[in-house]
Amino acid sequence: MATAGAGPETLAAALAFGNHRLRETSDNTALDAEVLLMYLLGCDRAHLRAWPEKQLKPAETREYEALIERRREGWPIAYLTGEREFWSRCFRVAPGVLIPRPETELLIELALAATPADQPANLLDLGTGSGIIAITLAVERPRTRVTAVDISVEALAIARTNAEQHGARNLRLLQGDWLRPLPPNERYDLIVSNPPYIAEGDPHLQQGDLRHEPGLALASGMDGLTALRRIIAEARDFLNPGGALLLEHGYDQADAIGGLLRASGYGEITHHRDLQGHRRATMARYGSPSHPTPITAMTDTLQLPRALVNHLLHLAQIAPDGRLAGLIGAKDGYAQSFHATDVNANASAREAAMKALQTQGETLLAILSSHPDSPAEPSDQEIIDNDNPDIPRFIISLNTKGVLELRGFQRIQPLGWQEIELVLLED
Repeated sequence: MATAGAGPETLAAALAFGNHRLRETSDNTALDAEVLLMYLLGCDRAHLRAWPEKQLKPAETREYEALIERRREGWPIAYLTGEREFWSRCFRVAPGVLIPRPETELLIELALAATPADQPANLLDLGTGSGIIAITLAVERPRTRVTAVDISVEALAIARTNAEQHGARNLRLLQGDWLRPLPPNERYDLIVSNPPYIAEGDPHLQQGDLRHEPGLALASGMDGLTALRRIIAEARDFLNPGGALLLEHGYDQADAIGGLLRASGYGEITHHRDLQGHRRATMARYGSPSHPTPITAMTDTLQLPRALVNHLLHLAQIAPDGRLAGLIGAKDGYAQSFHATDVNANASAREAAMKALQTQGETLLAILSSHPDSPAEPSDQEIIDNDNPDIPRFIISLNTKGVLELRGFQRIQPLGWQEIELVLLED
């Protein structure tokens, strides 16, 4: 395509230029070229095809060239145009929010099916981003009261713009960390979330559109389940009896999510497939008549096989200087195995242990370390794992009688840490 100094160009020449420049960086060069030109001119595809010889102004030529170059550098189309369609509505997006995906419409289908149109209901959307879930539910179910939470001020500003555009007057936006900004006495009939669920370090994060999307909205812990664990654990306190929790997750995470839900006392767990056939969403209910709320929550009690505990204590006894570190793997929420890591917190050793755990089809239940010289009450520094602050921590240390024992700790927001009662299961 000629520069502006050579004179204005035709629509056909502009599309040919875009097609050519994007041939090595886009899987849909013709579509990308068309979308960017339609966005620039404010026209539709029929206009481009009906007037191929229509000339562009020099300023339009320069702006189109700039858009094509940014797309060639990998910038997502949605960020270049500032919008993306979702549930037949146009939503504003920007680099501060995740780009809406078609598979997330499955959450809308399930949420609408669970929310009768003629009845009032209290709904909650966690990690709302641009607001596509909360706004769609608010507009489709005008008798509901919808609350949307996000930690990002930038995301909430975009969500507010979208809410005003689509007339979602029954929507409330709150800024904060997951359920923290909610009044403690509020209860919801349905809590829905599309949280980050990609494992940190996943090579896909450095590919394609993901390179430019906010990492906070994509990745969550070593196994991608950190945010989901926290939501599953904390949502129970905000659900009405029999209320539903609806989660989007990775295509290969359904079994892990089901195990976490069962371990936390949820029932009526169902997995739902997206258009590609992947189990992309899971719904469960808490405190329903068919699955009563457990007397003791998982933040208070954790069941462990006695054989596994004895094995861990033996390893601590024979370890050099009594120091031991590793990961506890679980299936269906129950501890299964121990995967040793480096006592000096070597990142590669932990990654290797995490891969071994996942190879066995397990999820990360807890992080273990042995501190034989610690006092009976370990310090915060011994408990807190900065990379995985919401995962239970097991500490092996000497009790007041000088005997090695295993203790568990769980972070409780916003009060810090409390001890977990470890219940030993016989073989």
